[in-house]
Amino acid sequence: MDNIVQNDFTYGEHDDHFFNQGFNAYCRPDIQQSMLEDEVRTCFYRDAIYNNKHLFKDKVVMDFGCGSGILSMFAAKAGAKKVFGVEASDLAKTTRKNVKKNGLSHIITILEGKVEEIELPGEDKVDILLSEVMGVGLIHEGTLQSLVIARDRFLKPDGILFPDKNTLYICAIEDKKMHDKHVSYWKNVNGFEMKAMAEASKAYAWHHPIGPQQPVTDYYTLREYDWNTCRLDEIFFTSPFKLKCNRKDTVHSLAVFFDCEFSACSTKTVLSTGPEAPMTHWMQLTCHLDEPVEVDKGEELEGTFTAKAYNGRDLQFDIDLDFKGTLGSTNLSREFYYYWSMSFWE
Repeated sequence: MDNIVQNDFTYGEHDDHFFNQGFNAYCRPDIQQSMLEDEVRTCFYRDAIYNNKHLFKDKVVMDFGCGSGILSMFAAKAGAKKVFGVEASDLAKTTRKNVKKNGLSHIITILEGKVEEIELPGEDKVDILLSEVMGVGLIHEGTLQSLVIARDRFLKPDGILFPDKNTLYICAIEDKKMHDKHVSYWKNVNGFEMKAMAEASKAYAWHHPIGPQQPVTDYYTLREYDWNTCRLDEIFFTSPFKLKCNRKDTVHSLAVFFDCEFSACSTKTVLSTGPEAPMTHWMQLTCHLDEPVEVDKGEELEGTFTAKAYNGRDLQFDIDLDFKGTLGSTNLSREFYYYWSMSFWE
């Protein structure tokens, strides 16, 4: 697949499964509805567009990964001269009907195909590249690679990416409820020990919400992405991290989440998926320690975090952590996986 970086951090062939089966899962009404019903996400985009109509007035816009067409219609209502909605799945056929039903076919053209292959009828470049292609844990689904390609192929040199920046964070959390559910449960199942199931469960990066009271440490910035300049070979990465404990507590898991910024807006406009923010469909990803560990205020958990593409569209985190504190110690060296299908069934 030509839009997946083939380097030390990527491997596997996923094209047949993903494009022939998984990709068209986007056609499912329940998947589209779950994203549209995420009012934090949908209203944030709506307000960012409507509150900055001066950016869209009389401009040519590409809505990359347009889905149901909601962002394309926001852009049209904000005064865009022309909107190209690009959708690789069969959903494009339904989205055209949505656009027509809302009387916007004279502004919005829905193009079915991959951004690597399509051409824009009557235009070479666009003024604004609008997108919502962030996956769980930000880089799941592999669509950010296509965003870079869309930028390079279609955005004018002085064009605007909307949004244009993401920041990926990690912190340590108290997570007894979910650690018990995913790990401790297997220690005694109707009188039987199922350690092998626990080991399999530990290898998942679990997609679920965490509350503002759960972080035990500060947040560490793993990666800052500026999509104006980011290259394909910069999406996957390895980063050290250092998490300072802000109280005495028990750490069960590490949590990963991200921010999204619209720098072109007239006022600072940032959507957070962190524990302190209103919940979104992205929630957070948590990676469980093998066993909980007691920590004291001021102690630091240090380690290394690697993000990789797994089987093309899925996500792999490699985490190494070696902690020795006054109240406890732990050593973690594990690969964690978040799979495409888990987005739909959790």
